[in-house]
Amino acid sequence: MKKLKASIIASSVIISSMLFCTNAVAQECPGTSTTSPTDNFITEDISQEMVIDSTTGLAWARCVVGQTWNGTTETCTGEALRLTWQEALQASSSYQAGNYDDWRVPNIKELVSIVERACVDPATNLTIFNSAPAQNYWSSTPNTNATKKDEAWAMGFYNGRIDSNNKNSDFYVRMVRYAE
Repeated sequence: MKKLKASIIASSVIISSMLFCTNAVAQECPGTSTTSPTDNFITEDISQEMVIDSTTGLAWARCVVGQTWNGTTETCTGEALRLTWQEALQASSSYQAGNYDDWRVPNIKELVSIVERACVDPATNLTIFNSAPAQNYWSSTPNTNATKKDEAWAMGFYNGRIDSNNKNSDFYVRMVRYAE
């Protein structure tokens, strides 16, 4: 009886760890057409800390605020910061990447332009943005509904969904600027 009970407990622990381990889930791309193809992004002859989307003319920081680009490993290192909406807007004034200091929080239309709708967990082009947490990201766009003035629009990069959230929520931030 003790062996059976121990076996059941061990099986439960294994199943639970498989269900709740976030690293065990891999990106799924059931869609056939990409909305954010790698070919759209220019990485040659520019700082590796950013990429330029040739369809929008926007330059995107490859790393989330709080992380830094490691050119050797071609990944972002460090801890991505979770900020309130106001903190995100303030962070743009001191953010620097690729020797530029004119970065800003993207509006919701700009942020939607880099969502990879063919994929989930994350809904991101992992060739270009390979170190980004698959979570919510702030846009600079406030909710203008009279009853939701304490909210702003955010993009969920785990599923590609746009939601209005309380400005005091802590979300990630990816900076953007106009390419020259």
